Amino acid sequence: MSAIKIKVNGKDVEIKENSTVQEFIEERKVTGSMFVVEKNLIIVQKEEYSSEKIIAGDQIELVGFFGGG
Repeated sequence: MSAIKIKVNGKDVEIKENSTVQEFIEERKVTGSMFVVEKNLIIVQKEEYSSEKIIAGDQIELVGFFGGG
């Protein structure tokens, strides 16, 4: 399978063509539940991760939430 270029948190990245958001998260070894995925300025709902395809030129932001005091 060929690769496509996208931006992840502002950096150019290559991923497998036809990847879903879920596959992308698994490949990047993102764990925990305190994060959101934004694709082209729209937050992707968790229930859509396995069906939401990433295409060439997409801009992905992974945003984590941390507590503290």
